[in-house]
Amino acid sequence: MKKIILIVAILSSLQARAQESTNIARKEYLAVLTLTERYKDDKNWGKPEKDIIGEHFQRLGYMKQEGIVVMAGRTQLESNDPYMMGLVIFYAKDDKEALQFIMDDPAVKGNIMLAKVHPYGIAVGKCD
Repeated sequence: MKKIILIVAILSSLQARAQESTNIARKEYLAVLTLTERYKDDKNWGKPEKDIIGEHFQRLGYMKQEGIVVMAGRTQLESNDPYMMGLVIFYAKDDKEALQFIMDDPAVKGNIMLAKVHPYGIAVGKCD
């Protein structure tokens, strides 16, 4: 019985420490995604590109479930509008991890989207 109590205490301590370090280490970032020139023209979109965009959305949804993505969306403008963009607010421990997170996005890797990442701070509507 003492062993079980000790194991439970150790596991609880490790879980609390992991949650504490995660909460302290996470910073907010904003990714701004824009289409590359080729994909600003709707006639250049085929099945492969649409499949990549599907992977992009699946990844964002998964990362939302994992607590990494706070929110993601896009302006409701035509592809060729110069103000058309997507935004992702997410958590990372530092600038390097934030950049890696967005560079691993299928749409960025597939050269459909360009990404810029900025340190960010949610002022209103904080979700945590």
